[in-house]
Amino acid sequence: MNDNREIYHNGRTHAEHSAWLDSLTGDDYRMVYMPAGHLFNLAEVSYWKRTLIKTEMDAGLRLKILQHFGEYVFGPVTAEAVAAIEPCCDTGAAMLQEIQSLDVNRQTSAFMKGDVFRLLAKLNPSLLVALRLCMWNDRVPEQPRMRADA
Repeated sequence: MNDNREIYHNGRTHAEHSAWLDSLTGDDYRMVYMPAGHLFNLAEVSYWKRTLIKTEMDAGLRLKILQHFGEYVFGPVTAEAVAAIEPCCDTGAAMLQEIQSLDVNRQTSAFMKGDVFRLLAKLNPSLLVALRLCMWNDRVPEQPRMRADA
């Protein structure tokens, strides 16, 4: 069992971390509880949509990119979520290019706590709209949860 004073995760004790998780609501809850790979995929959609409008390409390549969007629709990610995403801005594109230059494990780990996604969503609020259109097993809390042991 973990000692109450021992650091458990992200500089927090187990009790502090549990309390933090219980305090999450709305979009913060969605970002933390959505698997990192799906957050990364949503961000990639914004990058590819930008590529479609900013880069000259032949119809064959354009069709390949468009068909690729269907691959992002799985698990909790709905077609409506993918459709709601707007192209990213220059800053978002630069951030995503930097992340894409990393090896695959580091790319996904950049999205583990939702921090990179949160930054990208500030630049492109349609990412939060998309996140809200994903399917959730449980109801997303709009108020902090009350802990039984509190």
